[in-house]
Amino acid sequence: MSSVIKAIVFDCFGVLTSDTWQTFLDNLPPTADADKAREVHRAYNSGQISKDECSKQIELATGRQFTEVEDQSSEIEKNQALLSYISELRQRHYKIGLLSNASSNWVREEFLTPDEQALFDDFVLSYEVGLVKPEARLFAVTAERLGVKPAEAVLVDDKKSFCEEAQKSGMKAVLYHDFKQCQQELEELL
Repeated sequence: MSSVIKAIVFDCFGVLTSDTWQTFLDNLPPTADADKAREVHRAYNSGQISKDECSKQIELATGRQFTEVEDQSSEIEKNQALLSYISELRQRHYKIGLLSNASSNWVREEFLTPDEQALFDDFVLSYEVGLVKPEARLFAVTAERLGVKPAEAVLVDDKKSFCEEAQKSGMKAVLYHDFKQCQQELEELL
């Protein structure tokens, strides 16, 4: 018997907004050590190294400078259609979470307005909990903080591997491509 969905968890980068990190990786030359860059960025997102150290190591690995999202905030566009839909989901009494591999409080301090922040019951940011997606424990922590079992939650993320790990932890998942596809697939689960 399947569980009734009580909570929906949204990723930030690539779902609520563009993914500057993925764009950076996609445009690296073949000689760049993208795996090392990913490893360094994961350490930064989980709070293990400083922003300066992250920048230095990424430049050494790739030969290019990466400007963190908080330095590019004027270029970031919100997914307004999705935010409106999240508001509708709240009115339908679903718990709403935001789960992001984030290295700072930028999501709350600069990205989302106070009214937009009020749409979310909880923010699980990797640097605050010391875990990064796709670590299985992070999905359990997210469900726990929302007061639901993993089987009662759906993750919406643009990374296939993150969706797969969420499903292994017991959650349902929707791989985000665009708003209409996401809304349709999510409604089928609700």
